[in-house]
Parts: sequence; C-alpha cells; structure tokens
Amino acid sequence: MKSDQIRISGGVPGKDSGRLPVPGNVPGKDSGQARVSGETLKKWKKWLRVYEIILFAFVLVVNLAPFLWGLLTSLKPVREVLSYPPKLFGSQVSGEHYAEVFKGTFFTGFLNSLLYSGIAIVVGLLLAVMAAYAMSRFRFHGKKMFFILILSGIPLSIGSAAMVVPNYTFFSSLGMTNQWYTLPIIYIAYNLPMAIWVIMGGLESVPVEIDEAAKIDGAGNWRILFGIVVPLSLPSMASAALYIFLGAWNEYVVSSVLVSSASLYPIQVSIYNYMGFYGIQWGPLCAAATAAVIPTLVVFAILGRMLISGLTAGAVKD
Repeated sequence: MKSDQIRISGGVPGKDSGRLPVPGNVPGKDSGQARVSGETLKKWKKWLRVYEIILFAFVLVVNLAPFLWGLLTSLKPVREVLSYPPKLFGSQVSGEHYAEVFKGTFFTGFLNSLLYSGIAIVVGLLLAVMAAYAMSRFRFHGKKMFFILILSGIPLSIGSAAMVVPNYTFFSSLGMTNQWYTLPIIYIAYNLPMAIWVIMGGLESVPVEIDEAAKIDGAGNWRILFGIVVPLSLPSMASAALYIFLGAWNEYVVSSVLVSSASLYPIQVSIYNYMGFYGIQWGPLCAAATAAVIPTLVVFAILGRMLISGLTAGAVKD
C-alpha cells in the first residue's frame, strides 16, 4: 500500500514521474528563436556593410574630387580653362600648361624640394634611430628629461608657423638665412622629435635578447644597431621617413620667410607664384599642383612596400 502511494505521489509510471513542463522549454521554440535572431543579425550586418560602402564612397569622392578637377583643368587648352559654364572635360588634351610650368621657376623648386626632402630623410632618420636606440636600450643621466624634451618637441611638426619669428631671428643672427642648407636644418629640427617617437615604438618590438646574443658573438653597439636592429624595425623606419618627407615636402610658411632667393625656393613657394597680384593663372597652377603630388605618390608606394614587408616578416614560421 505504501509503495502504491509513493508511486502515485511520485507520478504516473511511464509519464515522466508527473513532472510539469517548465515554461520556456517547449521543444522547437528555442531553436526557432535562435534561427530568427540569427537571420536578423545577418540582415543587420548586411545593411551595415552597405552603409560602410556608401560612407567610404562618399569620403573617397569628397577627397578625390578636387584633385581630379585640378588634373582635368591642367589638361585643358587655355581658352577652355575659364569657359562658362565650366566643362568637366576639354575638347582636346593639351600639355601647354605643363610645358609652361617646367620651363619656369617651378622646375627649380621641384628639384630643390627633392634635395631638401632627401637630406631631411637621411639625416633625420640617422639621428632619430640613434636617439631612439639610446632611449630604449641604455640608462643614462638625464634620460627622463630628454624624453620630456622629445614629447614637447612633437607639436613643432604640426604648428611650425608659430616658430617663424624666433627661427628667423636666430638664423639671421648666425647668418644662416637664404642658404641651401637653411631649409633642410629646419625640416630636420621640426620632424625629428616625431621620428624619434615613432622609431622608439618600433624598437620596443625588437627583443633585447637579440642584442645580448649579438654581444656574446662579439658584435659592438654600432653593428647591433645598423646590422640587426634597424632591419628588424623597418615598419617604424618607413613610417618615420614618410612623416619627415611629408613635413618637408608640404611646408610653406617657414620656407617663404627664411629663403628669399628664387633659386632656393621649394616647390610650395614656387606653386604660390602662380597666384599673383593681377589674378590667378589657373592652368599653370593646376598643372604645378598636380605635378607636386606625383613624388608623394611615389614615396607612398615605395615606403608602403617597406611597411607591408616589415609587418609580414616573420609572420609565417618555416
């Protein structure tokens, strides 16, 4: 009798012991909800992807439209540059503006900027890599103060116009204005703190154990730096070189003050010469601006390969 009572109280035999179904555990309900939520998530991801493409296309058009308009204007004949209403494409492709530009002072400024930028990159990288290596590998008196000095000098590359008057006064007192080495010194000084900062970040990814192993094999500090550490930190070196180049190539304010000879003008000052008192020469101006972009694209292509090769080096084990 007791066993029957117990069996009845525990539930009907073969009926899952009389358990009531728990709410939310209905068979098939959870899987259906998961399927619906998964489909909704896929739709949201799809629309988000569409919005990203639209936003990217909008930003691309906004940034490329002025350059493309200037490029097309530089290829129009003189009579069609100021035609109204303006036309996107000219009746024929003309290179007369480029011929005029490269016959004048612009070509001299183009070569000067290549020289100034090249000197700034070589000397700037040499000084930056030595300073960054010393900061990341050695302990010396005044290291913290030197680090603060580097940080405080980084805004110079952004707000160089604020230092025009002090720089002009200082260089004039030394008799160093209007010289071929005036602008390279300025470009190096302005961009060196940022280059040191970038290379210091790259050297942190190189293990110190590599230096110690090289010292055991008899290598000196110079051999370790230029033979081992520098090749292993190519991405940071390329980033620093790119930063120095852009700072030197695009600088206008300081170069227009410290240099007064037309034979020493950089490219940005030479471009500005087509905006005169009697008007703007739109054809030569667009041709000069378009030609000034080409070295930037070339440097981006070269250093971009260094960045990619440096980032992917060692990613795959042999």
